[in-house]
Amino acid sequence: MHMKTKKKTLLLPLTRQFAIVLILFTLCMVGITAFTTYAYAGLQTSFFHNSLESYSTQMAKNTSQAYESYENICYNTAYSRPVQNYLTDAASSENYENYKQLESQLSNATLLNSFIIDIAVFGANGNFASLRSPSENYAVFVSMLSDSRFSYRSAGTAVIDSTLCHILAMPVYSLGSWENKYLGLLFLAVDTGSLLSNTLSDDSSRYHPEILLTDSDGQLIYGNTRLYDFVSGAGQNAARDQIFTVKDGTSPTTYAVRSYSISCIDHTLYVLIDKSNITGPVVHISLRLLLSISGLLLLMLFLLFALYRPLIRSLKQLTDYMKTISAGDRRFFKEGIPFSQGLLGSSEINDISNAFNEMLLRTNQLNHTIFDTYTRMYELEVINRKTEIAFLRSQINPHFLYNTLTMICGMAAEGMNDKVISVTGALSQIFRYSIKGSEMVTLAEEMEIVRSYLMIQKERFDNRFAVEYEFSEDSHVCLIPKMVIQPLVENAIVHGLEKSLHPGRLLIGAGRNPEHGYLAIWIFDTGVGMPAEKLEELRRAVSLPLKRGSMDAAGSLTGTEDTESHDSVGILNVNSRMVLYYGENYTLIIDSEEGVGTNIQLRVPYRTRNQETSVPKPSDTSGNEASKKGNYVPGNCN
Repeated sequence: MHMKTKKKTLLLPLTRQFAIVLILFTLCMVGITAFTTYAYAGLQTSFFHNSLESYSTQMAKNTSQAYESYENICYNTAYSRPVQNYLTDAASSENYENYKQLESQLSNATLLNSFIIDIAVFGANGNFASLRSPSENYAVFVSMLSDSRFSYRSAGTAVIDSTLCHILAMPVYSLGSWENKYLGLLFLAVDTGSLLSNTLSDDSSRYHPEILLTDSDGQLIYGNTRLYDFVSGAGQNAARDQIFTVKDGTSPTTYAVRSYSISCIDHTLYVLIDKSNITGPVVHISLRLLLSISGLLLLMLFLLFALYRPLIRSLKQLTDYMKTISAGDRRFFKEGIPFSQGLLGSSEINDISNAFNEMLLRTNQLNHTIFDTYTRMYELEVINRKTEIAFLRSQINPHFLYNTLTMICGMAAEGMNDKVISVTGALSQIFRYSIKGSEMVTLAEEMEIVRSYLMIQKERFDNRFAVEYEFSEDSHVCLIPKMVIQPLVENAIVHGLEKSLHPGRLLIGAGRNPEHGYLAIWIFDTGVGMPAEKLEELRRAVSLPLKRGSMDAAGSLTGTEDTESHDSVGILNVNSRMVLYYGENYTLIIDSEEGVGTNIQLRVPYRTRNQETSVPKPSDTSGNEASKKGNYVPGNCN
């Protein structure tokens, strides 16, 4: 009986196989390259031309988006409270506080876009305010726009602060009144030259495209007047793609014109591309190049079939084993994969298969160790987080308890039994709520405790402040962490309203932002506010909640300062809980001005008891930063 002889496999390194193919490929490419070199410049020029066409479309899109953003800036500024107060007050010119608030509002609006040169308001009662220009520069536009029945439009051009600007106008009407009274005009001066120049990319700027911008009446807003005369004179105002020649001495220049409509403001943008250097027999060169490459591909396919078929077969076999393992077949983790290359094979493939089998065996050993270690770490993390959340929730200001009990003793001494009963009941309700129940409650349940707390405080302070509520209908069923609003309300009373010498106002509200999927809750007081240095310090504290709000071994909050003596321990407490529940994208948003008041906003993912959704990570980070740096209007949850 004869045993079957095993065929010997010739192992050839991939580098040698690649070298053979590379030498043959290089010889073929040298001939083709020499044959098509003279036509390459024409193809490259055509490519550049297509790139410029793509650029012009992108630039038109960017310009349209820029003017849409200016419309939003005009609308938000025109219907802001400082502008409304300034235009409705008959003595606004003599009211320094109204003027300073208006000036701050206009300055903040200019920070939203670097190309805004000036913002001005021209009231129907004669009031005028501007950041950089006198009223004479806008008076001519007021007379032109005597008919206020428009929403947002171009008024023309003017030189503002030594810069030729595009003037945008929007009428201002009164808010909170059924008659919708016309108050005046808002003007926005935009440096159109810088705006359009900024859209030029590095690749296309060397070709010097010409830009023209005209209004709905065909008046030139920006660009070369002589070029626009050629465009409009040749009857190309509505053309999508036209070519014309500008004669400049003995060297005429040929332009390709692209026109785009800026719909939000009814303007037209023209992009003129120089076509004088775009030449070459593209079709003829492409045909010859196609034939040459086709022949080369046929040769390459034959070589690949002859030399690399065994390699491809081996790789496919190895890939199939990998897919089988990834599909869940775990028997190979212990046994390894059976692998055979045939008559002609590759030494690298053989080494890969051996290393892969060794990796499978090692992976099988490590999986058990890693799984056990990860399970223990995860359980420890869950326990630590629950412990920290429970501790933060249980922190209630002992001064509030001391003052409330002292007040109850005084009421009892004076025989005020009804008030003693109501205050005692409210206090017991607060403590029962803080130590019982689930971690998550509805906003309506949380507000019941806040109202009990406010009832006690109003008894203490003898109605020195008024409380207002502003909640949307769908906000009451939203789930929030327990005891996050009461500490912020307490902070507003103790550090804001209590220190004020005048009667104050406390506004608590909430509104849903469907676009980003969160509920915004705000607490605004008209107390003493805080200086800019303290506000910046507090913002830095809440921006690093994990470093300032972590717990030490003794179970107390640690940080760069002693939180026991910190005036804002309640704010830091709530901020730490928000981060523990939802992540670092949900820190508090704080804004305050000394002598005006303080506004604190927290955001939670909008969830109800009847739905389960993952916690979204807000994409509106720029909006959060803007709220932290600028004046925040209570009730704005956009």
